[in-house]
Amino acid sequence: MHYGVSAAHGGKTQSYCLVTSCKGGVGKSTATANLAMSLATLGKRVLVVDCDFSNRSLDLIFGCEDKVLFDVCDLVMGRATPAQAILIDPRNAALGFIPAPLIKRDSFTPEEFSDAVIKAAEHFCADIVMIDTPGTSDDTLTLVANVANCALIVASHQPTSVRGAEKTGYVLEELGVKQQFLLINRYDSDEVLAGNRPGLNELIDKTHIPLIGVIPESRRLELAQEKGRLASELRRDKEGARAAFDETARRLCNERVPLMSYVSEKKRRKLLYT
Repeated sequence: MHYGVSAAHGGKTQSYCLVTSCKGGVGKSTATANLAMSLATLGKRVLVVDCDFSNRSLDLIFGCEDKVLFDVCDLVMGRATPAQAILIDPRNAALGFIPAPLIKRDSFTPEEFSDAVIKAAEHFCADIVMIDTPGTSDDTLTLVANVANCALIVASHQPTSVRGAEKTGYVLEELGVKQQFLLINRYDSDEVLAGNRPGLNELIDKTHIPLIGVIPESRRLELAQEKGRLASELRRDKEGARAAFDETARRLCNERVPLMSYVSEKKRRKLLYT
């Protein structure tokens, strides 16, 4: 199966990827930030655009809330240039970030949004643009889907989340985003093996979306995130969060790597075939 997420824009190969779900609380922003850093570590230039206009959080996750002067609305409305709007991550200069506004007061068209994001991507020489969206089925997807050529649909293994992922797939299909991947987040493998949570095959069957990665439940990452630290900065990675994001990033770059390589072979076989 092809997992690459690239398409041609303006003569340069780029991917414009939505990170989304109609269900809130599944960890889309966490997935966006950590995948972006993993991709940058692999040598990709990554531009992250926060379009969660209802409750921005990526500035907190990236630990740059005190540096925000301009946001994506300023960029689209012409109040800021790409150079002014893009914050460069001090941990990796290949990672840029455009925050969302605290409150969205501006109205603009999908075409205006697309033009502004593409110009910012060209300014940053981005290989991949990751667009984080809110966990609602409001008009934000309609607004930002115009620029996207693929989507990562994030879900936990709770029934309501799986149904939300399925719904999101249909919405994106109608908006013309055909290339979709499922990212399972906060995966509790022990609960799966105990029979209390659905296995991966069941999740795939219910959503009908190709699986790109599985991110384990990680208390260490949760605590680190509150201090603006990412999985790449974890000193101990017992749960495998850092390894899972790195693995998913490689799969997004079309590398053939095993799924859930961060667990033992015996446990992995049980999880994959449960």
